[in-house]
Amino acid sequence: MTSPIPTVTAASFITGARSSEYIPDTGLPEIAVAGRSNVGKSSLLRILLDNRKLVRVSQTPGRTREVNFFSVKTKELGEFTLADLPGYGYAKVPVSLKREWGSFITEYLEKREELIVVILLVDARRDVRTEEQEFLGWLNHLGIPLLVVVTKMDKVPKTGRMSVLQNVKKALGLPVLPLSFSAQTKEGLDALWRKLGLLLPSPEELHDEP
Repeated sequence: MTSPIPTVTAASFITGARSSEYIPDTGLPEIAVAGRSNVGKSSLLRILLDNRKLVRVSQTPGRTREVNFFSVKTKELGEFTLADLPGYGYAKVPVSLKREWGSFITEYLEKREELIVVILLVDARRDVRTEEQEFLGWLNHLGIPLLVVVTKMDKVPKTGRMSVLQNVKKALGLPVLPLSFSAQTKEGLDALWRKLGLLLPSPEELHDEP
């Protein structure tokens, strides 16, 4: 395809899971999106799904306890699942709730065979925190492919954007610069889809699997 941005032919909400027994058995490659609360996760998902009404935003950041699963069909890349992981690190969330999330998300990340990559979002206006560093180390330990995306880049002056990317790269110990993204301008959408297109199996490969 001439553009890395695929044509989304259908996108629908599957379910919200608060425990492993409610995780859907899709049999499809799965992309999870994670990040601190208020990092712009819902906005990125809306852009990816090409649907501004499908992804709901919690009135209280950090209160979403479920992993929300979405079915996505594209003309060029076939069908896959998006998993919206609960935001973490929000100060108003009780410690007991964080523990509950931790147990469920740990089980999901360690046992979800369909998971092919986790997109970790980092806010361009915030310094990288311990939570991001620990989460990245955890994913590396589990051997889960990772894409780091710096959101809200439109809020940063153009002259300072490379510095932001370099700081995130250094703070997280990344081998390459993270991706840059803005939901407002769609900056970086093509680069993100290009990366995802390399990770997703082709529709032919999925069809050939037993």
